[in-house]
Amino acid sequence: MRHRVKKIKFKSGKNANSMLMKKLAINFLEKGKIITTKAKAKALISYLEKLLTKAKKESEANRNVMLKRFGNRPIVYRLFKEIGPVLNTKNSGFLKLINLGQRMSDGSERAKVEWTVPVVIKKPKKNIKIKSPEEQKK
Repeated sequence: MRHRVKKIKFKSGKNANSMLMKKLAINFLEKGKIITTKAKAKALISYLEKLLTKAKKESEANRNVMLKRFGNRPIVYRLFKEIGPVLNTKNSGFLKLINLGQRMSDGSERAKVEWTVPVVIKKPKKNIKIKSPEEQKK
């Protein structure tokens, strides 16, 4: 029985679907918004809502879940330090879906996924090489 199981499947297979959700989630968390097809956007929202609920409270178990899902330490750090405190006031409904109409090339429905609350994501600083005093004299 499928009671209360909401999962959208794509035809690529289990491993490709999980990697697709992982890449969409990482791109969304880096940029703050993403434009994709409507089916992928719906699947992304359900995937991220569960993880954002865990991001509100930083614990060892929640950190391990995030590392397992994303495998990217800077993204996990950003989730707990920048995004999680902003979302503490809400229980759910962190993301919204905006329909954009059909794509011109193939007619597939497009959608935009955004935050419902304003989340400011700081861009990482570029690596600046610090020169030693001997190198500065040259």
